[in-house]
Amino acid sequence: MSAALLRRGLELLAESEASRASPSQAEPSGTRAKRARKAKASQAQKLRNSAKGKVPKSALAEYQKRECQDYLRANLKFMTSRRSVVEESVTQQILRQNQGRKACDRPVTKTKKKKAAEGTVFTEEDFQKFQQEYFGC
Repeated sequence: MSAALLRRGLELLAESEASRASPSQAEPSGTRAKRARKAKASQAQKLRNSAKGKVPKSALAEYQKRECQDYLRANLKFMTSRRSVVEESVTQQILRQNQGRKACDRPVTKTKKKKAAEGTVFTEEDFQKFQQEYFGC
């Protein structure tokens, strides 16, 4: 939801609350309009006084915009409140997709043990026979 919609909703809610209040507590309608006109006039004056028509910024608004927000607690609370069990295959697929392509991002694969070298099928006599046939010695 956008901030403008939220602000408009709050204004409507405030108006409905004001209409429920007793008439003695409600402000006269003229004072509200006067305040709005005065606020607009002072805002226009501020804009006129600024350099090259730039709007002066509030130091507090700048600080809040640049302030680093930490969502760790909210995220941990959300994740611990959800107790859904996910299949192992889905978890492995997500982990595979999130792995990088660099070698340092890849998991270490287990090396297979090499089998002991098996003896040759041919005997020494077979090699000598082949050598005589092939080279003609």
